[in-house]
Amino acid sequence: REATETGQRGPSPSRGGARAPRAAAEPIALGGDESASVRRMSARSDSSSASALASLLAPAIALAVAACGGGDVELETPPQCNPLGGASCVTPWPSAIYEIDDPATRTGRRLAIPADALPQNVFGVRVSPDPLNAFDGFSPAAPMLMAFSTGIDPANLVHYSRYEASVLPESPTVLVDMSTGELVHHFAELDAPAADRPDRQALYIRSAAMLKGSTRYAVAIKRTLKAPGGRELPIPEGFQAIRDGERTTHALLEAARPRYDEIFAALRAHGIAREDLVTAWDFTTASREATRADILAARDAALAVMGANGQNLTYAVTTDAPPSDTRIARRIDGEFDAPLFLGNGAKPEPGTALVRGPDGKPVTAGMYRVPFTAIVPACALQSQTPVPLMIYGHGLLGDSTQVASAGTRHASAELCMVVVGTDMRGMATIDVPGVLLALNDANNGPLIFDVLVQGMVNHVAMVQIARGPMAQTLFRKQNGMPLVDPSKFYYYGISQGGIMGGTVCAIDPVIERCVLQVGAINYSTLLERSRDWPTYRGILISAYRDPLDVTLIVNLMQHQWDRTEPTSVVDVLVGGSVPGAPPKQVFMQIAIADDEVSNVASEYQARTMGIPTVTPSPYVPFGLQGSAGPVRNGLVIYDFGLGATIPPTNEPPPDNNVHSNIRNKRATTDMMRRFYETGEIVQMCTAPRGCDCTVAGGCGADL
Repeated sequence: REATETGQRGPSPSRGGARAPRAAAEPIALGGDESASVRRMSARSDSSSASALASLLAPAIALAVAACGGGDVELETPPQCNPLGGASCVTPWPSAIYEIDDPATRTGRRLAIPADALPQNVFGVRVSPDPLNAFDGFSPAAPMLMAFSTGIDPANLVHYSRYEASVLPESPTVLVDMSTGELVHHFAELDAPAADRPDRQALYIRSAAMLKGSTRYAVAIKRTLKAPGGRELPIPEGFQAIRDGERTTHALLEAARPRYDEIFAALRAHGIAREDLVTAWDFTTASREATRADILAARDAALAVMGANGQNLTYAVTTDAPPSDTRIARRIDGEFDAPLFLGNGAKPEPGTALVRGPDGKPVTAGMYRVPFTAIVPACALQSQTPVPLMIYGHGLLGDSTQVASAGTRHASAELCMVVVGTDMRGMATIDVPGVLLALNDANNGPLIFDVLVQGMVNHVAMVQIARGPMAQTLFRKQNGMPLVDPSKFYYYGISQGGIMGGTVCAIDPVIERCVLQVGAINYSTLLERSRDWPTYRGILISAYRDPLDVTLIVNLMQHQWDRTEPTSVVDVLVGGSVPGAPPKQVFMQIAIADDEVSNVASEYQARTMGIPTVTPSPYVPFGLQGSAGPVRNGLVIYDFGLGATIPPTNEPPPDNNVHSNIRNKRATTDMMRRFYETGEIVQMCTAPRGCDCTVAGGCGADL
């Protein structure tokens, strides 16, 4: 048997180690199936005879194994690595191989990744699992990863244009919600940038919407998925041992073995036998409560020290003058107080991280000054009544000064609102050095992920001081009358601000209506499909040379992004609420072939939120309903005629103007005005397919 199975197992998934001789007779497989020996007999006889024979022989085989001493199989996979995969130490990922029981967590599980399992960079610094091991499960947003040393033929993988096929027998990849037994819609793809390294090319399995929190999922790869040339994929040695009921000396595998009774049963319920599989595994998703714990604790602590309506905060103006745009009467730049939750003076340097109390929760370390920019439209000075306030979320690695950019000036003037904004620390211009450090050494992740908690607090503080001290003294007319109405405060974010704005919107105790322009989740999907990513990937792969390690590092980052990215709140952003915040309304606007924020990731957010597509529309994404409106929450899709340029893989479209074109259309601001004033989203583009901007005037005049 050893000789006949060598080719089926494929190359060793690890380095070194010898297999112990197999026992003459094999132990009985778990789950009530026949032993491997009996299965071979059953292939040569009818099923009823084989079943009877298995029942007769099982006790004798077990006694024979015991008498001979049996002898557990010694796998070649090192003890810290996952024997259910092969091309990387920890694949398949995520996996219950790296979980342990913990009754103190909400999920009853906790991650337990060995110290020497994760990748190391070219400087010999290994990624520490300690931050991850505090989690009570894996990211519900990150993809599942697998790789084979033979490479993979992608011909029959289910593409994101065919989500419905992922739950049909033709799909070679399977995702099961173990809490319900239902198949989960998904798509699968190979990592396109690693095409020249098929032995190190990741297979991504991406769910159509974010997975549920605190839930067990099973993943399977069927033998219908092939290696290039139609060859069989190698069955990982750990899965072979599980499938055949062979006990091993691999402690992590043996700890996971009891879980396979339920995994195989769930797959059998969908007509998938264990003999149909190349490999299968399961994992637990983190609880939403644990994921959002830091950001809610920091927000609550910040509100306590800021006082009602930010009365304990102060600000200082550095410039206050009219810009060249005559629609804007004042541009104001300055600094204001925000509660500080970071050590090291919040500098983008190694060592900067959240300050935590004895209970592990973020605690304040005093106040610090953060920048702000505000613009006052000329129409506000002429208004007979105070005008609303809007907080603006800036673009990728931008800063507060983007409040004065063209798109925001359009919104301010068209909507007649005073707009304010600050830096989204963690992913602002000031944080670029920290981002580069984290790409070179993933252990510097707190420079992004801890600092993003501070960025969220800064936005909550911006709202508080703008509607309190600033409304009382800065936003006044020359006659002393109030310029703004503090009871009307809205959110508007574009690009990164449309993404991270989902969290600002969700946690803020004041804001109720939010426009997320080209918003999306999650970064582990959208990054690779952004034209901004190749530059940053180049830095990452210069530190982690193996492309499979690069995909894993991005996946590990998603676990940390979940703490502040909308993945922690998006499933209750509408139709529910985050603790300490009122119910929200969300208006998403996206454009086909966006070259910076992928449509795949935007649709993923919309499906997770469960919002409708406002019709007429160029198309209605899979899993969403169309609605002529008016609706309270919804998605509007724009078409600039570039849909054919979207690559079918995890790569960005060519550089185009789609990303910024939405904000330059009058129909956009008309719909925003209706939404902010009435809470209704109504299609106000006039083309037969809605916002078909290839039709003259279909999206309104250019601003």
